[in-house]
This record gives sequence, C-alpha cells and structure tokens, in this order.
Amino acid sequence: MKKWAEVDWKNGEAAWDFLMTQGWVVFALTLLAGVVLSFVVQRIFRPLNRKLPRQAGMLVEKTLLTLLWVFIVVHALRAVGVDLISVLGAAGVAGIAIGFAAQTVLSNLISGIFIMSERSIRLGDFVSAGGICGTVESINLLSATLRQVDNSMVRIPCETLVKEPVVNMTGDSLRRCDFDLGVDYGSDLEQVRQVLLKVIEEQPLLAATPAPVVQFVGFGDFSLNLHIGAWCKTEDYHRARFVFGKAILDAFARENINIPFPVRTILHP
Repeated sequence: MKKWAEVDWKNGEAAWDFLMTQGWVVFALTLLAGVVLSFVVQRIFRPLNRKLPRQAGMLVEKTLLTLLWVFIVVHALRAVGVDLISVLGAAGVAGIAIGFAAQTVLSNLISGIFIMSERSIRLGDFVSAGGICGTVESINLLSATLRQVDNSMVRIPCETLVKEPVVNMTGDSLRRCDFDLGVDYGSDLEQVRQVLLKVIEEQPLLAATPAPVVQFVGFGDFSLNLHIGAWCKTEDYHRARFVFGKAILDAFARENINIPFPVRTILHP
C-alpha cells in the first residue's frame, strides 16, 4: 500500500488512483454531501420551525443537524479506514474518561429536557441565574446562553439552571417598582402615606391596579422605615423606577418631609 510520500503528485492519473484506492475521494464526497444535506434540512425545516415555539424549533433543528453530522463523519472516516467504534473500544483509558465526562453531559441533558418541558424561561427573558444576569439568547439540551447588559455572552450549563434558583424578571407583563426608605421620627406617617399615594397616582408609567403598597416596616435606629411598591409594565420598569424615585424626592422636598442620615456620636476621652 502506497504512502503519501511515495505518490507522484505531478502525475494526475497516479494521484487520482491513490486518492480513490485510499478512500479520500469518498471521504471528500461524503463531507460535501453532508454540507448539501445540512443546507437542505435547514431549508425544509425553517418553514415548519415557525409553527413551533421558538426555543423548541431551534432545539429540534440543532438536534437534527447534530445527528446528521455524526452520521456523515462516521461514514467519512470509515471510507479512509478509520473505525471510530473499534478505536474507542480499544482505548480503555479513553473509555473511562469518556464515562466520567458522560456523567456531566447526561446530567445537563436531562436538565435541559426539564427546562424545555417546564418552559419556566424562554428566549428573550431577562433572568438571574448563578449570580449572572442577562437576556436568554438560546436554550439547548446541554446549556443556555445569556447576553449580559455589557453585550458579553455567558454559557450556563442546564444543570446549574435546575439546581440553583433562577429569577425571571420578565416572566410576566407587570413588574413592581419597590423602594425602602425612612423618614424622621417627627413625621406624620399618614401625611407621608398620602403624599406617596399621590405621587404614584400622578405617574403615567405606574398602574393603578394592582393597588400600590405603602407599608410601615418598623422603628429604625434613626428613622421610621417604610416599604413602597407600585406596578408598571415590565418593559417600562427601569424608566418607571427612575421617574418614580425622582418624583418621591421632589414631593418630599415640597412637603418638608425629611429622609434622615445616620447619626454617629464620637466621644473623645
């Protein structure tokens, strides 16, 4: 059997004969067929994909393409005399390593199926998971990809999304703007409550229903502590929160309601 170095590559007939007998022509044609079939699968599947939920459609398409390429690569390597099954079976150490790696892969795979079935997070949701916040760009069987506010991409294993709490900030059409603040001990709490309710009523970005919340929390070291909450549309949250906070400060300044600072007394010996 000739080797690469023994072939007269300037002789086209000899080179072609070598590539044919060694299976490299079949190898190249198989890979080319894989590229064509991938394109065909995408063209056929895209119209059907629009009838499915976006994340489910992306998952099915990627799964089909992955299975197709596994089949193509195995047959292409067989054409040049490489039998992956025999190679992996003979490599006992590699088999052990693959076994350990497969545990993590299997755990993420099962977690991915749970996430897909529950649909607790969807593409486009803004979530916090494992201390990372971002917009869900893709959900696959093994991992999910989040786009952070600085446009960086973070890949999170599906196992993490199942084991740890996940906060979905955009899971509903409404979201509540919450503030915790304190007022002077000399303040009239009923007056403060009425001022806050009027501020909420005057803000066009804040909703009248569900009803806003103005609660007395407790007696602090230097202030009467309150919790305030008003609802807005999820897409308006950040803008509404800014406008709401500024309106509270302006209203307190008009009504002479003071938000105290911590007071510390230092005694010199």
